[in-house]
Formats: sequence, structure tokens, C-alpha cells
Amino acid sequence: ALRSAAQMVSYEVSIGLIIITVLIRVGPRNSSEIVTAQRQIWFGIPLFPVLVMFSIPRLAETNRAA
Repeated sequence: ALRSAAQMVSYEVSIGLIIITVLIRVGPRNSSEIVTAQRQIWFGIPLFPVLVMFSIPRLAETNRAA
């Protein structure tokens, strides 16, 4: 139980740091402003490495392979 709790916390910390990266890119912390900031280019393109780093802990936390 302790191992699974530690694993979950470590995944949540990495996901939180990755989300902070997107918030730094956008500036405001309002979700509607994040959406409007992506009108010219979707953030998945310039932040592709961050998108890949987000996918790994997301899959690990949900225990799903795809």
C-alpha cells in the first residue's frame, strides 16, 4: 500500500510540473484564456516534448497501456 501511494504521488508531482510549464507559456491561469491562446497554433506542436512527458505518467497513473 505504501509503495502504490508513493508511486501515485510521484506521478502526480510530475504531471503538476508539466502543467505548470503550459501555464508559464500562456501566462494567465484562466482556462478560457488558455483555449483562446491556442487559436494560432496548438500548444502540442511547440511543446511536443512536454506532451510526450505528460503522456507517460498519465498512462502510468491510470495503469492503462493505451
